[in-house]
Amino acid sequence: MTGILLTGASGYIGGDLLHLLAKSHPEYRVRALIRDTAKGDVIKKKFSQVQIVDGGLDDTELLAREAKDADVVLHLAATGHLSSVKTIHQALLEKSTTQTPPYWIQISGASALAAAELADQTRSPGTGTDIVWNDLDGIDAIRSIIKDHPSRAVDNYMLSVADETSHIKSAIVMPPIIYGRGRGPINQRSIQIPELAKATLKLQRGLQVGSGQSRWGNVHIQDLSQLIVKLVENALEGRQDKSVWGSNGIFLTSLRELSFGEISRRITSAAYDLDLLPNKSIDQLNKEQSNELLPHGAVLYGTNARSQAQRAEKFLGWKAENLDLEHEIPLVVAQEACGLGLMDKKGFTPRI
Repeated sequence: MTGILLTGASGYIGGDLLHLLAKSHPEYRVRALIRDTAKGDVIKKKFSQVQIVDGGLDDTELLAREAKDADVVLHLAATGHLSSVKTIHQALLEKSTTQTPPYWIQISGASALAAAELADQTRSPGTGTDIVWNDLDGIDAIRSIIKDHPSRAVDNYMLSVADETSHIKSAIVMPPIIYGRGRGPINQRSIQIPELAKATLKLQRGLQVGSGQSRWGNVHIQDLSQLIVKLVENALEGRQDKSVWGSNGIFLTSLRELSFGEISRRITSAAYDLDLLPNKSIDQLNKEQSNELLPHGAVLYGTNARSQAQRAEKFLGWKAENLDLEHEIPLVVAQEACGLGLMDKKGFTPRI
Protein backbone atom coordinates (compact mmCIF):
# COMPACT_ATOMS: atom_id res chain seq x y z
CA MET A 1 0.00 0.00 0.00
CA THR A 2 1.19 3.48 -0.86
CA GLY A 3 2.66 5.25 2.16
CA ILE A 4 2.54 8.99 2.82
CA LEU A 5 4.07 10.79 5.79
CA LEU A 6 2.22 14.02 6.55
CA THR A 7 3.34 16.68 8.98
CA GLY A 8 0.99 19.53 9.85
CA ALA A 9 -2.25 17.53 9.77
CA SER A 10 -3.64 19.60 12.64
CA GLY A 11 -2.90 22.86 10.80
CA TYR A 12 -4.78 24.91 8.26
CA ILE A 13 -3.04 23.64 5.11
CA GLY A 14 -2.33 20.10 6.30
CA GLY A 15 -5.83 19.62 7.65
CA ASP A 16 -7.49 20.68 4.42
CA LEU A 17 -5.12 18.52 2.41
CA LEU A 18 -5.86 15.53 4.64
CA HIS A 19 -9.58 16.03 3.98
CA LEU A 20 -8.99 16.00 0.22
CA LEU A 21 -6.63 13.02 0.33
CA ALA A 22 -9.11 11.00 2.38
CA LYS A 23 -11.93 11.89 0.01
CA SER A 24 -10.13 11.41 -3.30
CA HIS A 25 -7.66 8.64 -2.41
CA PRO A 26 -8.90 6.42 0.41
CA GLU A 27 -6.47 3.78 -0.86
CA TYR A 28 -3.47 5.80 0.33
CA ARG A 29 -1.95 4.92 3.69
CA VAL A 30 -1.41 8.24 5.42
CA ARG A 31 0.65 8.45 8.59
CA ALA A 32 0.23 11.81 10.32
CA LEU A 33 2.89 13.05 12.72
CA ILE A 34 1.02 14.72 15.61
CA ARG A 35 2.65 16.11 18.74
CA ASP A 36 -0.60 16.80 20.62
CA THR A 37 -2.39 13.58 21.62
CA ALA A 38 -5.77 15.28 21.92
CA LYS A 39 -5.49 16.67 18.39
CA GLY A 40 -4.44 13.25 17.18
CA ASP A 41 -7.62 11.78 18.66
CA VAL A 42 -9.74 14.39 16.85
CA ILE A 43 -8.06 13.62 13.54
CA LYS A 44 -8.41 9.87 14.05
CA LYS A 45 -12.10 10.26 14.87
CA LYS A 46 -12.76 12.10 11.60
CA PHE A 47 -10.37 10.10 9.42
CA SER A 48 -10.40 6.53 10.70
CA GLN A 49 -8.04 5.34 7.97
CA VAL A 50 -5.28 7.76 9.02
CA GLN A 51 -2.54 6.34 11.20
CA ILE A 52 -1.45 8.72 13.95
CA VAL A 53 2.25 8.90 14.82
CA ASP A 54 2.75 10.41 18.28
CA GLY A 55 5.62 12.86 18.02
CA GLY A 56 6.87 16.22 16.80
CA LEU A 57 9.41 17.70 14.43
CA ASP A 58 12.15 17.58 17.06
CA ASP A 59 11.76 13.83 17.62
CA THR A 60 14.64 13.16 15.28
CA GLU A 61 14.79 9.35 15.34
CA LEU A 62 11.03 9.00 14.97
CA LEU A 63 10.84 11.50 12.11
CA ALA A 64 13.76 9.86 10.33
CA ARG A 65 12.23 6.40 10.61
CA GLU A 66 8.86 7.55 9.32
CA ALA A 67 10.39 9.51 6.44
CA LYS A 68 12.52 6.55 5.41
CA ASP A 69 9.48 4.26 5.33
CA ALA A 70 7.32 6.65 3.28
CA ASP A 71 6.91 6.78 -0.49
CA VAL A 72 6.05 10.48 -0.28
CA VAL A 73 6.90 12.96 2.48
CA LEU A 74 4.54 15.93 2.79
CA HIS A 75 6.27 18.38 5.12
CA LEU A 76 3.55 20.97 5.70
CA ALA A 77 4.00 21.66 9.40
CA ALA A 78 6.48 24.53 9.14
CA THR A 79 8.24 26.72 6.60
CA GLY A 80 11.30 27.47 8.70
CA HIS A 81 12.07 24.39 10.81
CA LEU A 82 15.51 23.64 9.36
CA SER A 83 16.46 20.77 11.66
CA SER A 84 13.43 18.70 10.64
CA VAL A 85 14.24 19.36 6.97
CA LYS A 86 17.78 18.09 7.53
CA THR A 87 16.44 15.02 9.33
CA ILE A 88 14.11 14.18 6.45
CA HIS A 89 16.91 14.67 3.94
CA GLN A 90 19.28 12.34 5.79
CA ALA A 91 16.58 9.68 6.08
CA LEU A 92 15.80 9.82 2.37
CA LEU A 93 19.50 9.59 1.56
CA GLU A 94 19.58 6.26 3.35
CA LYS A 95 16.92 4.75 1.12
CA SER A 96 18.33 2.38 -1.45
CA THR A 97 18.88 3.99 -4.83
CA THR A 98 17.66 0.77 -6.45
CA GLN A 99 14.20 1.32 -4.99
CA THR A 100 11.53 3.67 -6.32
CA PRO A 101 12.91 7.16 -5.70
CA PRO A 102 11.59 8.98 -2.64
CA TYR A 103 9.39 12.03 -3.20
CA TRP A 104 9.37 15.06 -0.92
CA ILE A 105 6.99 18.03 -1.04
CA GLN A 106 8.03 20.95 1.17
CA ILE A 107 5.81 23.89 2.07
CA SER A 108 7.29 27.37 1.86
CA GLY A 109 5.72 30.78 1.32
CA ALA A 110 5.53 33.69 -1.09
CA SER A 111 7.40 35.89 1.37
CA ALA A 112 10.50 34.37 -0.26
CA LEU A 113 9.72 36.56 -3.26
CA ALA A 114 9.95 39.62 -1.00
CA ALA A 115 13.39 38.73 0.37
CA ALA A 116 15.10 41.67 -1.35
CA GLU A 117 12.49 44.11 -0.04
CA LEU A 118 12.88 42.78 3.48
CA ALA A 119 16.63 43.20 3.29
CA ASP A 120 16.28 46.83 2.17
CA GLN A 121 16.19 48.91 5.36
CA THR A 122 15.38 52.08 3.40
CA ARG A 123 12.18 50.73 1.90
CA SER A 124 8.82 51.96 3.21
CA PRO A 125 6.33 49.12 3.83
CA GLY A 126 3.28 49.37 1.62
CA THR A 127 4.96 50.64 -1.53
CA GLY A 128 4.28 48.76 -4.75
CA THR A 129 6.40 47.09 -7.41
CA ASP A 130 6.17 46.16 -11.08
CA ILE A 131 8.02 42.87 -10.53
CA VAL A 132 5.82 39.84 -11.20
CA TRP A 133 7.44 36.45 -10.62
CA ASN A 134 6.51 33.36 -12.59
CA ASP A 135 7.58 29.79 -12.00
CA LEU A 136 7.96 28.78 -15.64
CA ASP A 137 10.07 31.18 -17.71
CA GLY A 138 11.16 33.00 -14.55
CA ILE A 139 12.20 30.07 -12.40
CA ASP A 140 15.91 31.01 -12.62
CA ALA A 141 15.09 34.37 -11.08
CA ILE A 142 13.23 32.69 -8.21
CA ARG A 143 16.19 30.42 -7.50
CA SER A 144 18.50 33.43 -7.62
CA ILE A 145 16.58 35.51 -5.11
CA ILE A 146 16.49 32.56 -2.71
CA LYS A 147 20.22 31.92 -3.06
CA ASP A 148 20.99 35.62 -2.63
CA HIS A 149 19.30 35.63 0.80
CA PRO A 150 20.66 33.06 3.27
CA SER A 151 17.85 34.00 5.68
CA ARG A 152 15.65 31.73 3.55
CA ALA A 153 17.41 28.77 5.15
CA VAL A 154 14.88 26.04 4.40
CA ASP A 155 14.35 27.18 0.82
CA ASN A 156 18.11 27.26 0.24
CA TYR A 157 18.50 23.83 1.77
CA MET A 158 15.80 22.44 -0.53
CA LEU A 159 17.57 23.94 -3.54
CA SER A 160 20.75 22.16 -2.46
CA VAL A 161 18.82 18.90 -2.12
CA ALA A 162 17.62 19.28 -5.69
CA ASP A 163 21.09 20.17 -6.99
CA GLU A 164 23.14 17.61 -5.07
CA THR A 165 20.87 14.58 -4.52
CA SER A 166 18.92 14.22 -7.73
CA HIS A 167 17.58 10.76 -6.87
CA ILE A 168 15.41 12.46 -4.22
CA LYS A 169 12.49 13.95 -6.13
CA SER A 170 11.73 17.19 -4.31
CA ALA A 171 9.30 20.04 -4.85
CA ILE A 172 8.73 23.35 -3.04
CA VAL A 173 5.24 24.86 -2.88
CA MET A 174 5.12 28.64 -2.26
CA PRO A 175 1.57 29.81 -1.53
CA PRO A 176 0.79 33.54 -1.24
CA ILE A 177 -2.28 34.82 0.66
CA ILE A 178 -4.37 31.74 1.42
CA TYR A 179 -8.07 32.29 2.02
CA GLY A 180 -11.21 30.25 2.54
CA ARG A 181 -12.49 28.04 5.32
CA GLY A 182 -10.34 24.96 5.80
CA ARG A 183 -11.92 21.51 5.84
CA GLY A 184 -9.61 19.99 8.45
CA PRO A 185 -10.98 19.04 11.85
CA ILE A 186 -8.89 21.47 13.93
CA ASN A 187 -7.59 24.70 12.39
CA GLN A 188 -9.90 26.02 9.68
CA ARG A 189 -8.73 29.65 9.76
CA SER A 190 -6.01 31.31 7.72
CA ILE A 191 -3.95 34.29 8.92
CA GLN A 192 -3.63 37.35 6.72
CA ILE A 193 -7.23 38.24 5.84
CA PRO A 194 -8.86 37.10 9.11
CA GLU A 195 -6.27 38.90 11.25
CA LEU A 196 -6.70 42.13 9.29
CA ALA A 197 -10.48 41.84 9.63
CA LYS A 198 -10.19 41.09 13.34
CA ALA A 199 -7.94 44.09 13.98
CA THR A 200 -10.27 46.32 11.98
CA LEU A 201 -13.25 45.24 14.07
CA LYS A 202 -11.44 45.52 17.40
CA LEU A 203 -9.98 48.95 16.69
CA GLN A 204 -13.16 50.19 15.00
CA ARG A 205 -11.35 51.60 11.99
CA GLY A 206 -9.88 50.41 8.73
CA LEU A 207 -6.17 49.66 8.62
CA GLN A 208 -3.59 49.47 5.87
CA VAL A 209 0.20 49.35 5.85
CA GLY A 210 1.65 52.52 4.36
CA SER A 211 0.14 53.57 1.05
CA GLY A 212 -1.47 50.14 0.55
CA GLN A 213 0.08 49.71 -2.89
CA SER A 214 1.89 46.46 -2.03
CA ARG A 215 0.39 43.37 -3.59
CA TRP A 216 0.45 39.63 -3.03
CA GLY A 217 -1.17 36.94 -5.10
CA ASN A 218 -3.84 34.81 -3.47
CA VAL A 219 -5.15 31.25 -3.57
CA HIS A 220 -8.15 29.49 -2.07
CA ILE A 221 -7.21 26.78 0.43
CA GLN A 222 -9.11 24.15 -1.56
CA ASP A 223 -7.24 25.05 -4.75
CA LEU A 224 -3.93 24.86 -2.89
CA SER A 225 -4.81 21.40 -1.59
CA GLN A 226 -5.75 20.30 -5.08
CA LEU A 227 -2.34 21.35 -6.39
CA ILE A 228 -0.55 19.37 -3.68
CA VAL A 229 -2.72 16.32 -4.37
CA LYS A 230 -1.79 16.55 -8.04
CA LEU A 231 1.87 16.51 -7.02
CA VAL A 232 1.23 13.45 -4.84
CA GLU A 233 -0.55 11.69 -7.68
CA ASN A 234 2.31 12.51 -10.03
CA ALA A 235 4.77 11.06 -7.52
CA LEU A 236 2.82 7.86 -6.92
CA GLU A 237 2.53 7.27 -10.63
CA GLY A 238 6.33 7.06 -10.53
CA ARG A 239 6.88 10.03 -12.80
CA GLN A 240 10.27 11.68 -12.68
CA ASP A 241 9.61 14.63 -14.96
CA LYS A 242 12.35 17.23 -14.53
CA SER A 243 9.77 19.93 -15.15
CA VAL A 244 8.00 18.92 -11.93
CA TRP A 245 10.70 17.60 -9.59
CA GLY A 246 14.16 18.70 -8.55
CA SER A 247 15.71 21.98 -9.61
CA ASN A 248 12.58 23.01 -11.51
CA GLY A 249 10.23 21.81 -8.80
CA ILE A 250 9.25 25.25 -7.50
CA PHE A 251 5.53 25.92 -7.57
CA LEU A 252 3.87 29.28 -7.13
CA THR A 253 0.13 29.02 -6.56
CA SER A 254 -1.35 32.41 -7.48
CA LEU A 255 -3.49 33.11 -10.52
CA ARG A 256 -5.02 36.33 -9.11
CA GLU A 257 -3.93 39.27 -6.99
CA LEU A 258 -5.20 42.30 -5.05
CA SER A 259 -3.39 45.22 -3.47
CA PHE A 260 -3.48 45.30 0.31
CA GLY A 261 -5.07 48.73 0.05
CA GLU A 262 -7.96 47.21 -1.92
CA ILE A 263 -8.22 44.37 0.59
CA SER A 264 -8.40 46.90 3.43
CA ARG A 265 -11.10 48.87 1.62
CA ARG A 266 -13.17 45.75 1.04
CA ILE A 267 -12.84 44.62 4.67
CA THR A 268 -13.79 48.08 5.92
CA SER A 269 -16.78 48.33 3.57
CA ALA A 270 -18.01 44.86 4.55
CA ALA A 271 -17.79 45.70 8.25
CA TYR A 272 -19.52 49.05 7.71
CA ASP A 273 -22.33 47.38 5.76
CA LEU A 274 -22.89 45.06 8.75
CA ASP A 275 -23.13 48.11 11.08
CA LEU A 276 -19.91 47.05 12.78
CA LEU A 277 -17.95 50.25 12.04
CA PRO A 278 -18.99 53.90 12.48
CA ASN A 279 -17.50 54.90 9.11
CA LYS A 280 -15.27 53.69 6.29
CA SER A 281 -12.12 55.59 7.26
CA ILE A 282 -8.79 53.79 6.91
CA ASP A 283 -5.66 54.60 8.90
CA GLN A 284 -2.22 54.25 7.32
CA LEU A 285 0.22 52.40 9.58
CA ASN A 286 3.97 52.82 9.64
CA LYS A 287 6.32 49.88 10.13
CA GLU A 288 6.24 49.95 13.94
CA GLN A 289 2.46 50.32 14.09
CA SER A 290 2.01 47.54 11.53
CA ASN A 291 4.02 45.08 13.58
CA GLU A 292 2.23 46.10 16.77
CA LEU A 293 -1.32 45.76 15.45
CA LEU A 294 -0.96 42.90 12.94
CA PRO A 295 1.02 39.63 13.00
CA HIS A 296 4.33 40.36 11.24
CA GLY A 297 2.47 43.32 9.80
CA ALA A 298 5.23 44.97 7.79
CA VAL A 299 6.07 41.64 6.13
CA LEU A 300 2.66 40.04 5.58
CA TYR A 301 0.84 43.24 4.56
CA GLY A 302 3.59 45.64 3.47
CA THR A 303 5.70 43.69 0.97
CA ASN A 304 5.12 42.53 -2.59
CA ALA A 305 4.79 38.93 -3.73
CA ARG A 306 3.21 39.26 -7.14
CA SER A 307 3.32 35.94 -8.93
CA GLN A 308 1.96 33.80 -11.73
CA ALA A 309 1.49 30.07 -11.19
CA GLN A 310 2.25 28.73 -14.65
CA ARG A 311 4.18 25.54 -13.87
CA ALA A 312 1.37 23.64 -12.15
CA GLU A 313 -1.08 24.71 -14.83
CA LYS A 314 1.17 23.49 -17.65
CA PHE A 315 2.60 20.28 -16.21
CA LEU A 316 -0.06 19.15 -13.71
CA GLY A 317 -3.24 20.47 -15.30
CA TRP A 318 -4.04 22.50 -12.20
CA LYS A 319 -6.29 25.54 -12.20
CA ALA A 320 -8.13 27.60 -9.59
CA GLU A 321 -11.78 26.60 -9.31
CA ASN A 322 -13.06 28.40 -6.20
CA LEU A 323 -14.47 31.89 -5.74
CA ASP A 324 -12.16 34.88 -5.86
CA LEU A 325 -10.89 36.50 -2.67
CA GLU A 326 -13.21 39.46 -3.30
CA HIS A 327 -16.23 37.22 -2.75
CA GLU A 328 -14.77 35.70 0.43
CA ILE A 329 -13.95 38.94 2.27
CA PRO A 330 -17.51 39.71 3.52
CA LEU A 331 -17.75 36.15 4.82
CA VAL A 332 -14.43 36.48 6.65
CA VAL A 333 -15.57 39.75 8.25
CA ALA A 334 -18.78 38.10 9.47
CA GLN A 335 -16.86 35.09 10.81
CA GLU A 336 -14.45 37.30 12.74
CA ALA A 337 -17.34 39.39 14.07
CA CYS A 338 -18.96 36.22 15.39
CA GLY A 339 -15.71 35.19 17.02
CA LEU A 340 -15.47 38.57 18.76
CA GLY A 341 -19.08 38.38 19.91
CA LEU A 342 -20.08 41.33 17.73
CA MET A 343 -22.60 39.30 15.75
CA ASP A 344 -25.05 36.60 16.73
CA LYS A 345 -24.16 33.36 14.99
CA LYS A 346 -27.86 32.59 14.59
CA GLY A 347 -28.69 32.62 10.94
CA PHE A 348 -25.03 32.84 9.89
CA THR A 349 -23.88 29.68 8.20
CA PRO A 350 -20.31 29.61 6.81
CA ARG A 351 -20.04 28.25 3.31
CA ILE A 352 -17.85 25.13 3.23
